[in-house]
Amino acid sequence: MIETGYMQVLAAAALAVLAIVLAKVKAIPVGKEIAFGTVRSFVQLVAVGYALEFIFNTKSFWLVALSVAVMTVVGAYTAAQRAKHFTGGFFIALISISAGSLVTLGLMLALRIITPEARYIIPLAGMIISNTMNAGAVTFDRISSDLKDHRLAVETALALGKTWRQASLRFYRNAVKAGMISILNFMKTVGIVALPGAMTGMILAGASPLEAVLIQVIVGYMLISSVSIASILAGEMAIRRFFNAAEQFVG
Repeated sequence: MIETGYMQVLAAAALAVLAIVLAKVKAIPVGKEIAFGTVRSFVQLVAVGYALEFIFNTKSFWLVALSVAVMTVVGAYTAAQRAKHFTGGFFIALISISAGSLVTLGLMLALRIITPEARYIIPLAGMIISNTMNAGAVTFDRISSDLKDHRLAVETALALGKTWRQASLRFYRNAVKAGMISILNFMKTVGIVALPGAMTGMILAGASPLEAVLIQVIVGYMLISSVSIASILAGEMAIRRFFNAAEQFVG
């Protein structure tokens, strides 16, 4: 692969232009979004690149912590947009994403899989937070829609003497499974259907395929841990919001 610079990025923009042209030809109203997303992603990623280079050079623990905190807050805010049918979605997302991230990164540090350096913590935290954010959003959405669609079944179960947990258990389990489905599919098909980003990036950068595979396996295990923790916590805290202290359904 040739050396990558701004000229290669500019040339690659032709691919985005192709997408815009195809959308216009087929009268699909996404041309402006593609154009805006193309420019915005470039600006955001270049800015992040300069910021990361500064953080890596300063080797400041506080800058690393601040970077992870900002990513966590933004991820929680994004996931909370799916919590339209109950209160406290942001704090639930913040807790679940933080728990998934801290436990997983803490174990990786304790097991000496990684060292406490910015070049490891920030990229891996980004992977974890983005995946737990998506898992939380799906869990929120599934819990809300399932309980809303099956309100009568839940209220009937409560009327028959079941606790709120018993009445909502299958919806909780289905929601958590839905939140995990993306990473579960990834674990089943990785290396067969697709070569993931981390692995592909390392190979393009010149690393041996076997080294890239081993790193990707670690990333996969890291994500299944963090997503499981975040989905379970998000589901546990979110579903409780649909019932009051008297165990009445208030969704």
